[in-house]
Amino acid sequence: MVHRLEQYYDAVPRRRARTERVGPFTLFVADAGWPYYARPALGGSEEIRTSDVRRVLDRQRELDVPRSIEWVDEVTPGLAATVETAGVRVARCPLLVLVGAPKGSPGTVLMLSPDEVDALVATRAAISVSFAYGGNATADAGIEARDAELKSARKEVDARFLTDLRSGASRMAAAFAPGVGQGELAPTGGGRYSSDGAAELGPVGGGSYSPVGNVAEIAGVGVLPAYRRRGLAAQLSYVLATDALTRGVTTVFCSAESDDVARVYQAVGFCRVGTACIAEAT
Repeated sequence: MVHRLEQYYDAVPRRRARTERVGPFTLFVADAGWPYYARPALGGSEEIRTSDVRRVLDRQRELDVPRSIEWVDEVTPGLAATVETAGVRVARCPLLVLVGAPKGSPGTVLMLSPDEVDALVATRAAISVSFAYGGNATADAGIEARDAELKSARKEVDARFLTDLRSGASRMAAAFAPGVGQGELAPTGGGRYSSDGAAELGPVGGGSYSPVGNVAEIAGVGVLPAYRRRGLAAQLSYVLATDALTRGVTTVFCSAESDDVARVYQAVGFCRVGTACIAEAT
């Protein structure tokens, strides 16, 4: 299973990134949008030394891209220690795969279409705020923080992103504030939604997945801190996983920031299969 996920990690950036071989690493350099990372070359067997780590980080600095390396610990054992010897902190994130049908309910979560640009922008803004705070603890950041982020988030909803949504290369879901009404959410136009006729506040969280063959990773699941601890992250995971399965995906996986966050996914039916390592140099 972990080798199948490793193949996915190597394949998904190639849709919109060029590659460079830097020693034992493959460096993915995105043409636009979200930047990528360096990873140990798929199928590589050579030993990775501290000098190799520094070399790929230096190349990322030359290209003015984030100095980031990602890998699966079970596929490249020992790399974490090597990276830390190079003076870079390594985050170890639970790697989980869905077993069976997802558990839960959609709640106030909807899949978005590429025509709902305003909702897509607001969803990305909410996710951006969420990741700025990290974890799953509550905080005051809510609708105002999301709206302050709209300008920067809009830049990411470009023609390529919309093309990916139309082709099914990417799928995005939005979470809306619960408790406004008891009926099902329905679009009212302009990126706003209503429940029992009451105007919604717009997206307060979201997430996405990108299928490659029959494998898909749920990524970027985030909820505004002011709306956490209401089950929205679990609902997002449930809706995204369900949507992926209905579209022919057979392996749905994700990585969690921490064991605490992993428990949200485990409640939906995900089980830990390994550790995703992320090293980000300053």
